[in-house]
Amino acid sequence: MTLVVLLLGVGGCAAAGEDGSGRRVTVTEVVDGDTIRVALDGDEVPVRLLNIDTPETDGPYTEAECLGAEAAAFLADLLPAGTEVRLAQDVEPQDQYGRQLAGVYLEDLLVNAEVARQGLGVPVLVEPNDRFHAEVVAAHDEARDAGRGLYDPSNGC
Repeated sequence: MTLVVLLLGVGGCAAAGEDGSGRRVTVTEVVDGDTIRVALDGDEVPVRLLNIDTPETDGPYTEAECLGAEAAAFLADLLPAGTEVRLAQDVEPQDQYGRQLAGVYLEDLLVNAEVARQGLGVPVLVEPNDRFHAEVVAAHDEARDAGRGLYDPSNGC
């Protein structure tokens, strides 16, 4: 009996490294606190950080929310253009807007959780993508307990 395993990359981003760790890409832009753009196979594609939701920045379809600009600035400082990151996907590789959905790693740091750890976002769970949820929740709880970001009473949010 022969067993054949077929691996399919969906949306150009599902291909894992040989160790299964994800696809290495280069950040080209930070869009807001939970969305970046990366160079992937000669294209620039948007990537939505899974399991974290940050306040909105002022844009063509959104109005600025408290700490939205700070969340975007934090992510831009952490991932300036030219930074190499690793994208790790979950079950659904894209959202309804065509953005890649991923856990974004800067070396061994899960960026999704680091945004929450700073108090600049809240956990969000859109089933079936729950791969990074527990880590984001733990980081969020740490920020809340420490009174950081959205939980700092002095910020007026």
